[in-house]
Parts: sequence; C-alpha cells; structure tokens
Amino acid sequence: MEIIDYSESFTKGYNSINTSGKAPQFDINGFMKSYVESLMSYYNFFVLMLIPIYALTSCIIFNKRGHNFFEHLVFNSYLQTNLGFISLVLQVILVNMLGMSFGIYSLLLLFLFILFTLYAFKDLYNQNLKQSIASGIKYLLLFFGLYIGIIVAFSLLFGIIFAISLMK
Repeated sequence: MEIIDYSESFTKGYNSINTSGKAPQFDINGFMKSYVESLMSYYNFFVLMLIPIYALTSCIIFNKRGHNFFEHLVFNSYLQTNLGFISLVLQVILVNMLGMSFGIYSLLLLFLFILFTLYAFKDLYNQNLKQSIASGIKYLLLFFGLYIGIIVAFSLLFGIIFAISLMK
C-alpha cells in the first residue's frame, strides 16, 4: 500500500496565487482514487460492522427456529472468521502466487461466501436442499438490500467527512 503525503501538495496549492482569473479545476479522478484508498484502509472495520447486519438478516429469515439475535451474532461471527481465513489463504495462493486478477478473485470469493453460508445454515437448521435454496435466496435478497442501504449511508458520511478534511 502506497502512503501519500497530501500536506505538501496542499500547502503548495494553498499558497499559490491564481492570477488567471479562472476557477481552479477539480480533479475527480484524483479525488476518487484517494477516496477509495481511504475507504479500503478501513476495510476490516467495515467487515466487523457488517456482522450485526448478517446476524439481523439471519435472525429475520430464521426467526421461528428458536435462536435469538445474539446467538445469530455469534454464529455469523464464526462464519466471518472462517471466511476471512479462507479468503486469506486463497488470496495468497490465487492472487499472489498464481497471478489471478483481483476482480476474478473477488467474484470467486463472493460465490464461495454464498455457498459456505448456505451450507452452514443448511447444517445448523437441518434443511433439505429445496429449503436451503429458498432460505438462501431470501437471506441474500434481504442482506444485499440492507448492505446497499448501509454502504450508501456510510459512503455518504465518509465522503462528507473526507471532503471536509480536504477543505481544512
């Protein structure tokens, strides 16, 4: 990961005088690059923040199975820990050693996440294949709806904070 010192370029830009009379241009590509880099530096934080969303989703989908929210929280923490370990090992092997593109790896990991989660809930609730697929589809739809809503909210919040920090 590249560490960038923004203070020098900010000071140079702040101290320069714009004699052309034209408004300064805003570099959207540079802004987006630094925004994504900042967002990715908090990736682990976002994964931890999503565990309660996973738990809420599974608690809603499997509400008649006798487990409360906190039991779902523990179970989903277990799932995320295992998936994190699996993704670490797969990333080292597939991306770093074999040179697989990170985009393909991400799609593979998403597919693996879905299969592993379906398998875990199938095992936990003794479901047959048809029940597992039906509950899996409901789980995915509800989770991605909640996920997108939360990501949009946090992206807006993070973007506002990031933009304010650039103005200082």
